Amino acid sequence: MNNGYRFLLIIALAGIVSGGCKKNFLETKSTEKVDEEVIFRDTKTALAAVNGLHKLMWTADLSTTAFYGGYDMLMIWYEVMGEDLVYTYSNAQFQTQAQWATHRKPTVGSVEHFYRLLQYFVTNANMIINRVDDLEGPQSEKDNIKGQALFYRAFGYFTMVQMYGERYRPGGNNTQLGIVLRNDNSTEPRARATVEEVYQQINNDLDAAIQALEATSVERPNKSHINVHVARGLKARVLLTQGKWLEAAQMAKLVVEQSGAQLQADTYTTVNNRFSDQANTEWLWGSKPLLAQGKQLTHFHGYMSNENVSYNQNTPRAIYNLLYNRISGTDVRKSIWFPMAVVPSVTPRPLVPPSTNSKYANYMANKFIVTDPQTIGERDIPFMRLPEMMLVEAEGYARAGGHDAEAADALYPLAHQRDPDYQRSVNSGENLIDEIMFQRRVELWGEGFRFLDLKRLNMPLDRGAAPRPGYNQGNWSNSMTSMPVNVDPLASNFNMYGNGTVIGEANRYRAADSNDWQWVLPESEIQLNPLCVQNPL
Repeated sequence: MNNGYRFLLIIALAGIVSGGCKKNFLETKSTEKVDEEVIFRDTKTALAAVNGLHKLMWTADLSTTAFYGGYDMLMIWYEVMGEDLVYTYSNAQFQTQAQWATHRKPTVGSVEHFYRLLQYFVTNANMIINRVDDLEGPQSEKDNIKGQALFYRAFGYFTMVQMYGERYRPGGNNTQLGIVLRNDNSTEPRARATVEEVYQQINNDLDAAIQALEATSVERPNKSHINVHVARGLKARVLLTQGKWLEAAQMAKLVVEQSGAQLQADTYTTVNNRFSDQANTEWLWGSKPLLAQGKQLTHFHGYMSNENVSYNQNTPRAIYNLLYNRISGTDVRKSIWFPMAVVPSVTPRPLVPPSTNSKYANYMANKFIVTDPQTIGERDIPFMRLPEMMLVEAEGYARAGGHDAEAADALYPLAHQRDPDYQRSVNSGENLIDEIMFQRRVELWGEGFRFLDLKRLNMPLDRGAAPRPGYNQGNWSNSMTSMPVNVDPLASNFNMYGNGTVIGEANRYRAADSNDWQWVLPESEIQLNPLCVQNPL
């Protein structure tokens, strides 16, 4: 375990330096082994380490073997593994993830990469947390650095336990295996903590992060940095995942009321470069990457903007048709998907793929459109927005019981802003919860939540029914100028594109108790840490 773990630590530290220090520092220090004493000399130099944590949200693989991307690539995994984002045509990228195959293979490179990436969050945050109190510099700067580092350690652990552990069972003892906790960056073999123990650590870190960020007077330079409102937002997510409904609602309410974020009227109506600029007043947290040209294939918008990059041009992202059909015709969000993608009169226009190899697919999306392929790797990525907090508040109140009025009040401003005809909900109980979850699915489509929502709520993956005998499968693709005839109105649009086998009929459904909801640990971790037990294969 020792040599393997130390190797990850050195690479992670090199990533911190390259992400945050000046050129003259890089010219004098090796990127293979960095002197920690230089980085943690004072609060000014230590801030470079914090910048490295920000970079892990969107950076490419820090090794030289492959380029799988940062956390933004995991966001796409979470979407293609759900039912609301439809994978339309066969392609080398994300097809096996959509088929629920890749995350169950311990020797696959991407499985090892993302485990290592999430370890980087923890190991780098540990170095900062364990040294920050001894730094030279004002206490307010120490609070800022420590609060952000605690946030990222909690974020790393929270992401990992949702992937590798079983779901958190509200009201249970949660003794099921979670992940290995290493707050001290120790290198000896260590067993996996229970899910409950991991969530205790996450909550302790977030409580400390909130306290530190409340105390600091340092203003963040942009929304890629963490402030107290983002820390509270992550705390609200954690509480929601634990089924602590009322606490989640109250924490999200603090963010809604105190963050200063506001709904923006043109979030869905601007045609070009939508959802790619953190200047949007709805954004609480988002990347601010400065990538060189040519990095499109390790960047979120490189895969999610249907107008750019060959992988998107021939595999456009589409919305689940049965979800789309529920959206009101007066809801502005309905305009970002095209049930008949090739009709030229649609306004705003459906995207015109820029090459003859490109494809259309009915129900294709342009939520994340970036119209300049030369700058796609420099576009901002949303990690947390005000609408999510409004929806967490509404869901928490609705599930808590006895708080239907508060839930309806929390939902109304968002739903009415998106749909002027929306009236404050008079639903209660399960009907109100269903209404809120529908709004959540539409509003947060493509932003990395759906798989995690299904898992936390113990719901099966259900991609809808195949066409019944006597109905047409559809094959809705770029040659269509009108909708196919005799299409089953109860069938979904999975496997309705291309040759109809891109996902496979066996992958329409996964039971909520399937082992497939757990990522497997990479084989290298099991070999290096004999106390770490593998998930059921």
